[in-house]
Amino acid sequence: MEEMDLICMWIAELVPLSATLFSFIYGLNKFFKKGKPLFLQSITMAMGCHALGSIYHLCQTLTAEIVVEGFTPAYLGRIGFFLFLIAASYGQMDRIVDDGSKKIRPTRYIALIAPVCAALLYLPNGLMEDLAIETKITVILVWLPAIVSVYYNLKHSIIPDLDFGFIKAIKPYNILATALGFAELLCLTAWDYLYNAPLVITSIIFAILCVGMMFAAKKGAEQWKI
Repeated sequence: MEEMDLICMWIAELVPLSATLFSFIYGLNKFFKKGKPLFLQSITMAMGCHALGSIYHLCQTLTAEIVVEGFTPAYLGRIGFFLFLIAASYGQMDRIVDDGSKKIRPTRYIALIAPVCAALLYLPNGLMEDLAIETKITVILVWLPAIVSVYYNLKHSIIPDLDFGFIKAIKPYNILATALGFAELLCLTAWDYLYNAPLVITSIIFAILCVGMMFAAKKGAEQWKI
């Protein structure tokens, strides 16, 4: 492996890992306290899952002599990442934001843009000839919760405020969470193709969005009480 390839690979390994570890520790310190909203704890656990998956991938990179195809704990970390992001937005949170009225209906339709775009992002992976079928199937398992996650985050980003300050307070978080979901999918695609520039760019964007999302979530939760 050439020196530049090696440098780009380590940036792609360590930058997201550092961001998710920081976000996880930050969340444990700030959000796991009595009276804190459950959604804050869910996004903290999302960061923890991603960090664990990244740690496994780092160890695999350091020790494996051949590329491991198919399902690994690295992918499990990504699946957990998206499942916890869904948990932060679905259920009680979504019922508070979306009252089921006809006034919200256009927002629900517009929000479908996100899952459609996410599904289309799978095509470069699914159509890649050099990618093993086991890995293609595993990547689908990551994409499925990602599709659901970006739908709810986009819906909560564009939903009308309806004079309800709570909705406005969490919009910055949801905007960043939507972007973060797509950044992660782009990161995975860049890893499959191992192109240096996309690897570095998507990894740095993902890391910035991770930290920004945690701060936005904290600020939004504080505004609920105002």
